[in-house]
Amino acid sequence: MNKNNFTFIFIMLLMTSLFILFGFFCLYLTQISSLVLYRIFLNIILIAAFLIGLFMLTSMILIMRTFKHEKISAFQSWMIKLSMAVIYPNILSICGIIGIDKDRVRKVFSDINNQLILSKTYHIAPEQILILIPHCLQKKECPHKITSEIENCKRCGLCDVDRLIMLKEKHSVQLFVATGGTIARKIVQETQPKAIIAVACERDLSSGIQEVRGIPVIGIVNERPEGPCVNTRVSIKKIEDCIKYLKGEGEL
Repeated sequence: MNKNNFTFIFIMLLMTSLFILFGFFCLYLTQISSLVLYRIFLNIILIAAFLIGLFMLTSMILIMRTFKHEKISAFQSWMIKLSMAVIYPNILSICGIIGIDKDRVRKVFSDINNQLILSKTYHIAPEQILILIPHCLQKKECPHKITSEIENCKRCGLCDVDRLIMLKEKHSVQLFVATGGTIARKIVQETQPKAIIAVACERDLSSGIQEVRGIPVIGIVNERPEGPCVNTRVSIKKIEDCIKYLKGEGEL
């Protein structure tokens, strides 16, 4: 288990422990209280606390299975998605409180999402696969901006955009530049893809994955050798492997 995964599980374990301890505290209060209505109220809270703790403990075990790339059933996949929808925002809040870099947790969220997608089999037509990339993949000093039209690229090869266009031509997939969440949503609505491969930073990836419903989104974190949003890079091989997997032509 890598450092990011360990941090994610540690925070989940901390949250689970707090709920269980709160449940025991409520149990203690019910034993010393003589008021009937008060005891009933505490019992309800006690049951809720233990059920939430059990739910989180089960979710944590299932998420650890995804870290080990173990096979996951459809029900287990649904339960992980439910738990992430409920727990993930709280984990981010705890990161802010205790001073942990939120991008570490966002990366784990993206990895869990990818693992859930890769646990299924796909046979999607290439023209129904959409690749969304950020404009920062283009060289900052390049005068031929691709934000409005990716075909403006002059194919000089100084950035990864040229190789991404080559992938588009080789596999006949759709390729668009998204300058933000609003543009990304507009592109998805207009193209109506059956699957999305999204390249972005951890924050944009996690928010995008949460917003898209009913479409598998594979998230790939871009590399930032010169800092955020400037001359970023991405693994072309990783994107091509994802394309082949979604087409049903390979494994990841």
